[in-house]
Amino acid sequence: MRRSGMLLALAVVSACAAEHMNIDDTFYEKSVKSAPNAKPVTVRDTDSALGRYNLYPKQLDIKTLARAHGHLCDGLVLAYVELSHVLPKLFDDGVIDRTDIRVVAKNSPCLVDTSALMSGARINHKTLSLDNSLGGAFIVQRISTGKTYKVSLSHKAFLKALKDKEEEIKAKQKAHQKVSPKDIYEVEKLAFEAMKHMLNTDPKKLLMIEELKGYQYRFNIDDIGSRSDVINKNVERIAPEKRSGK
Repeated sequence: MRRSGMLLALAVVSACAAEHMNIDDTFYEKSVKSAPNAKPVTVRDTDSALGRYNLYPKQLDIKTLARAHGHLCDGLVLAYVELSHVLPKLFDDGVIDRTDIRVVAKNSPCLVDTSALMSGARINHKTLSLDNSLGGAFIVQRISTGKTYKVSLSHKAFLKALKDKEEEIKAKQKAHQKVSPKDIYEVEKLAFEAMKHMLNTDPKKLLMIEELKGYQYRFNIDDIGSRSDVINKNVERIAPEKRSGK
């Protein structure tokens, strides 16, 4: 009886572990992996807190960033696609040296997290500056050379429906009206469509990259503010049969 009880307990633990492994990947949309603009970047770091350069660079992919950030979203995808195409331009070998970069970005959980993780720039080291006037654009600078680029979307029409829905939800919250499960489902659906567009569109058509000659970096945290990605965390989930309004 004891042996059978132990075997049953082990089976339950194994089943729970397997289920957890599956759950752990549900945050990540599988179709992203094969998207042309989701290719990993190569980064260079130091070996330790007081160490020298790594002997070997490492790869960083969008799934790793989504895991660290907390979710895969249009903001993270926007930042990844833009930064993965501009940061390598700062270095002759295309390897992103995360010890030698400054970044200017809008104060957004997604944009700031992705900036820091991909570039090594940090607010506490005054190498990550906030500028909300940039919108979804970024300014990146190699500290040692001063070489600077700005990257932005060349067109934004595909984002209009998503932005309109986001503004509708923000207006409800400002008026202290209830945000419904259907509101959240619709905005997430529109965000996924925007993600697909950014991940699969030819970067030459999607992005505009310009070199900023003589750019003077200025550290700024005047645009610091509260998180926006947690304000609807307690809205209940909508059942599949109700998503179409039935």
